[in-house]
Amino acid sequence: MSDHDMPPRTDADILVSIAEERVTLSRWQSRVYATVVLKNGRRTLPVGGTLFHSWLRLEFRERQDRIAPGSAVRAAITALKDIASTLPEQPVFLRTAAHQDRVYLDLADDTGDAIEISARGWRVVDLPPVKFVRSDLTLPLSRPEGGGRLDDLRRFLNLAEDGSFQLLVTYCIAALMPNGPYPVLAIGGEQGSAKTTAASLVHALVDPSQLPYRALPRSERDLFIGAMSAHLHHYDNISGFSDWLSDMICKLSTGAGMSTRALFTDDGEVYFKAIKPVILNGIEDVVKRPDLADRSIILNLPAIAEEDRIDPAMFWATFHDVRPRILGKLLDLMALALARLPTLETSRLPRMAGFARLGIAIEDAFGEPGCFLEAYDANRTMSASILAESDPLVGTIEKFASSQPSWRGTAADLSRALESWMVPPRHLDPAALGGRLRRIAPILRTRVISVEFERSGKDRIRYITISRRSA
Repeated sequence: MSDHDMPPRTDADILVSIAEERVTLSRWQSRVYATVVLKNGRRTLPVGGTLFHSWLRLEFRERQDRIAPGSAVRAAITALKDIASTLPEQPVFLRTAAHQDRVYLDLADDTGDAIEISARGWRVVDLPPVKFVRSDLTLPLSRPEGGGRLDDLRRFLNLAEDGSFQLLVTYCIAALMPNGPYPVLAIGGEQGSAKTTAASLVHALVDPSQLPYRALPRSERDLFIGAMSAHLHHYDNISGFSDWLSDMICKLSTGAGMSTRALFTDDGEVYFKAIKPVILNGIEDVVKRPDLADRSIILNLPAIAEEDRIDPAMFWATFHDVRPRILGKLLDLMALALARLPTLETSRLPRMAGFARLGIAIEDAFGEPGCFLEAYDANRTMSASILAESDPLVGTIEKFASSQPSWRGTAADLSRALESWMVPPRHLDPAALGGRLRRIAPILRTRVISVEFERSGKDRIRYITISRRSA
């Protein structure tokens, strides 16, 4: 067929040609991305997003001197997704990424620059070896500066204890790392104790956003879609939340995924994977389930006297002036952690072991050896006390275990044995009792009570043993 016989190129064909000439396509977690080299840096954009649509239409107008029809743009986007469907998956990152032995933080400004952190220190680079994507919520990080001190941050926080400040700083550094698990930061205190301010400070240092705090999601899908738009998630002014959401926040902090039917299809499926740092704050104790408490750092802020309050405009102006130096200090500690973690040895690690190792690696910035685990253990003990007060079964088991050296029996036996210890006396469902015991077992361990499960006999009957350990 001669060139004269070839059908004319459609507008969609022209748009696809522009994209193939100017962008590099990649695929990651059911989404297609286009990396575009612009005058002021390199950007990676979701092909289905409004920014890529705008870029493609502008390129078409510059070359054709007319506006691309919407139907042509939609057809071109579909074609580009088809082209990318055969490509191997290549990760893209939101705010923070790992490459070889370095960590990269997207400055998310117009330059396309990133911060590179290694065991030798940190610097700003113009062409990071990873692809960063941004959402409509992403705001620029401060360009870090050297010479900062931890006291530059401490003076902005209403924290009464040195251990609480150490845990919060360690949380910030953990949240800047690309790989979790991340502890959940739960901030409590009465009205006016600067809970939201403390959370917003962390947000401004780690992952500035157009939406620095948000309401709780109403579904698992809402939670994961939100996780794709920001690295750090702050849920503000919580008065309580359901068991399913508590479970989902646990999964988000340690790594989870979901899949769902693609829109307008019968069998298409998209999936999300996410592991994100989370902040919760509220007047009441918001962490009331043992599995979430086991993953949390709980900070209770004291009340602020009226004479000690600062004008908010002056407070934030002062903070933003010093924020580049605070970030620089956090990066110094990050580099220190990257240097020490590969060879760090410790005789004991609690739950959230990765976070604990990070805290131990940088603890000499705060005090003597052992000060991190001392602060972390004290926080976990306080957390266990809060949960013990909110779950009557904990107090009942404590009284029951104190009355005898050890007890062994089935869940039905234990249900009958505990009835008279309950206030008021009531029956416990044996089928549910085992599950509740597993949930509160970490709390009971902090109160020197051991709960063990075993199956024995030819019928493999499950037995429960409750005993007090020596402190």
